[in-house]
Amino acid sequence: MKSDTLITGLGFCGMDYLCQVPHIPQDDKVEILQSAIQGGGPSVNAIAAAARLGARTAFIGCVGGDQPGRDIVAGLAAEGVDISGMRTREGAESAAGFCWIEKETGKRSIAWTRGTARPLATEEITPELICSSTLLHLDGHQTEAAIAAAKLARAHGVTVSIDAGTIVPRIEKLLELADIIIASETFACRYTGLYDMETAAKKLFAGNCRFSAVTMGSEGSIGCDGCEVFRCPAFKVTVVDTTGAGDVFHGAFAYEYVRGGTWTECLRFASAVSALKCTRFGGRAGIPDLKTTQEFLKQHE
Repeated sequence: MKSDTLITGLGFCGMDYLCQVPHIPQDDKVEILQSAIQGGGPSVNAIAAAARLGARTAFIGCVGGDQPGRDIVAGLAAEGVDISGMRTREGAESAAGFCWIEKETGKRSIAWTRGTARPLATEEITPELICSSTLLHLDGHQTEAAIAAAKLARAHGVTVSIDAGTIVPRIEKLLELADIIIASETFACRYTGLYDMETAAKKLFAGNCRFSAVTMGSEGSIGCDGCEVFRCPAFKVTVVDTTGAGDVFHGAFAYEYVRGGTWTECLRFASAVSALKCTRFGGRAGIPDLKTTQEFLKQHE
């Protein structure tokens, strides 16, 4: 990877409060088996993954002026992420996610709040970071700022990728501006109205798109470049926690893409990093480094 390559993210960032439980309770009580507190969010976890793999990274977002907000920023800095684009809203509460992970399956349920921090304004998007990036990664949150950032990125030849996981107002505008669209299966079904994921991936390929894909958890992923369809099976691993698996997939895909990987290579590399994350507890803590990923891929050639 060239030393001047920069992957920048913009979007939701919060604090995740995770607990592993024997089962997810419903009008019941259950003892926590293990717990953790760590930074989280779709785009920010993707950037943390790219950083841990060895990429030069930056993140643009906002937090409250509370202790969780300070911890979120400190956590990014500890990963080596450029935090010059972060904004702190004094007197506001930071976003948070409360995650329950079922021990037997590793599946999770999440309740989240955006907090009370004012959204990023378009004049806060740090143009110098965006224009000097190789790739800008968005998650649909901070939508108005994201649209402005995507327009700026496209004007300066920066690849725009989006994690299409949540349907928010004006998401269609962000999809129009994206070069790479990778959607969750749930988003793809709801947005396109289709239940065949190959057809849905093809329908997402629109506007300025160069590659679209749908991730399907244990069923792998499927993508297209407007001509060819690419299928990538999921790696079989012992699942501990699926929290953040999709976020990490995006970060690893971006990492391999800026290295010059083919679409097939990007999907396979991202699938490997995502699978390895699932073998460890925590969306952020479970992200593997490059050496671990390369060894895993060699074992599965």
